[in-house]
Amino acid sequence: MRKIMTFATLLGALLLVVAGPAVAGNLLLNGSFQDGNFNNWILGVTPDGTAGQGYPIVTTWPLGGMNAAEYEVGETMSGTGYQGATLSQDFTTTGGSMTFGFMYAAMGDGMHHNADAGLFELVLDGTVLNSIDVGGIDPNQLINGTLTASAMVSAGSHDFEIEILRPYLSSPSNTPYQYVTDAYANGPGGTTPEPGTFVLLGSGLLGALAFRRRA
Repeated sequence: MRKIMTFATLLGALLLVVAGPAVAGNLLLNGSFQDGNFNNWILGVTPDGTAGQGYPIVTTWPLGGMNAAEYEVGETMSGTGYQGATLSQDFTTTGGSMTFGFMYAAMGDGMHHNADAGLFELVLDGTVLNSIDVGGIDPNQLINGTLTASAMVSAGSHDFEIEILRPYLSSPSNTPYQYVTDAYANGPGGTTPEPGTFVLLGSGLLGALAFRRRA
């Protein structure tokens, strides 16, 4: 009987652990493009936008130390406003307080002055949580920063999206470069097994142990 009671105590402790809050962490995969590609990401463009001829590509982050997605975004038809590219990934959470963010950079092409280096937006489920318009940039200038936001998120699947936009045509000979990396959606995630599953499992193990003692 003592063995059965001990097992029941352990089972109860296991249920408390498993049924507790899920561990918080980054729910995005390949957030710094460490795979060397766009695995887990969905690449897109706005209605009159382009990622740039031959872009996006995975390259070295301009400040070094990690990979990044590189763009040369803009309009495909002049006068249509802020247009460009989108980079999104779905994630699943058990719900609660979450923080989001990514690192951005814009770099001149080394030859030309340009009126706008890019508007970066952090979007959750179609809602812009935060944005930064880099503005004008010199030919040899590098501008970088981090865009962050926090929100209460319901349990289930959600869409994390980065938008990189410009109100000018994208020209391979006269457009700054845009970079993003270190994307994260930090918060509780994953799924926890139903407690009933462990009750049934524990009951079966207890029964097996009791039967063994009688045998």
